Amino acid sequence: MEYLKTSYSDIKEVMIGKVPAVIIEPKEETNKTLVFYHGWGSDNESQIFRGNIFAAYGYRVILPEARYHGERNVEKIEHEDKAVEGKYILKVIMHNIEEAPSIFKYIEENYPANEIAVGGHSMGAITAGGLYAFKKDLKMAFVFNGINNWEELVRGVNELKNKDDIDEREFRINEFFLDMNPMDSPEAFKDRPIVLFNGRNDDIIDPAGQESFAKEVEKVYEDKKLLGSKLFDMTYHQITTQMLEEAIKFSKEVGKF
Repeated sequence: MEYLKTSYSDIKEVMIGKVPAVIIEPKEETNKTLVFYHGWGSDNESQIFRGNIFAAYGYRVILPEARYHGERNVEKIEHEDKAVEGKYILKVIMHNIEEAPSIFKYIEENYPANEIAVGGHSMGAITAGGLYAFKKDLKMAFVFNGINNWEELVRGVNELKNKDDIDEREFRINEFFLDMNPMDSPEAFKDRPIVLFNGRNDDIIDPAGQESFAKEVEKVYEDKKLLGSKLFDMTYHQITTQMLEEAIKFSKEVGKF
């Protein structure tokens, strides 16, 4: 991790409840904190370089480690196995959502009067999109290559599974996502700044799912410019420099975060 340290921020590892996290603290005082979630098969340390970019623009960045990932992968699951992904990914997102209140409480106790945003890539973006729907006092969301249409999410995940191996718990998890589908609560997003950036050529998460969500919530936005939805040409399942630049510009100039 040594090479990731910069002269404009401090990096420390903490435990927030049962969640290992990395905190990137800008040297200049800030009242803005971004909780950024990693994707499937990644870990929080792999997000430090990306987090440093946000920190350079004045954000304190908290990088939580998801269950079954990084140091929490005590089960040694194989993330490259599609059947394993199908079995675990919704479970991991649900754990992220369940653990989020302890992270928000940590921020409130250690950084009082802070404004809080959420963000993430892929699985982390799905987490962030859900949290933004559920927690109305969040100021901003950065959703990179995610999908807030959870009916399409569940359908896509089920395609990865052996249908004969789906147990009762997995059915209950599916029901959770269908019941809590952000697409069914467009009013929760009304006139709240959000970045919905997807790669047009993404072959992991079909960008059409996020497009359907954006079209649905756009109906309730009175200030359309607060809905930052965009497909990036010649871009696959990745966060590009252009995506980061446009997201931070949107946050500063439009979202006022």
